[in-house]
Amino acid sequence: MPLKIENVVTSIDLHGPIDIERVPRELDPVRYDPSVFPGAAYRMGSFGVTFLIFNSGKLVCTGAKSVETVKQATAELKQTLEGMGMKFKGEPEITVQNVVAAGDIGLGRVELEEVALTLPNVEYEPEIFPGVVYRVRNSRMTVLIFNSGKVVVSGAKDENDITRAVEELKKDLYKYELLEEDDEW
Repeated sequence: MPLKIENVVTSIDLHGPIDIERVPRELDPVRYDPSVFPGAAYRMGSFGVTFLIFNSGKLVCTGAKSVETVKQATAELKQTLEGMGMKFKGEPEITVQNVVAAGDIGLGRVELEEVALTLPNVEYEPEIFPGVVYRVRNSRMTVLIFNSGKVVVSGAKDENDITRAVEELKKDLYKYELLEEDDEW
């Protein structure tokens, strides 16, 4: 895959309540202000991830580069919370919500206005954002295309989705003659 995964966002259910008031006293660094947001934000530096922790026992994890990292960080956080006296039933339930990947897929320099005027499923407002937003048909995925030729895929659930998004973009670029068949990817 020519793109590198930059962020895996997951939701997690630990299957048991969390004493949210104890979390900021016993974990560091934690930001918690219930008048602003009902969850505690815990930056787990050893894994490079941030957890949003809710008293329901549900978590959101962001910043991971892989699902495996999420699993390891979640296991460590669960063990820490259990050490604080909290009890959970079974294994954590981890659901991938979004995978973001970025990189150079070999487009070379891209004429964004030409892409925006030609391709279907795109948005381009250069005053607001410096890239074309290409919406992958029949999915929640988008591909951000920049004039440098670099792209960002968002809304994927796994690497297969990322590959499908790039292949669909490539197919449309060929179909609308914005990329030559000889151009290498």
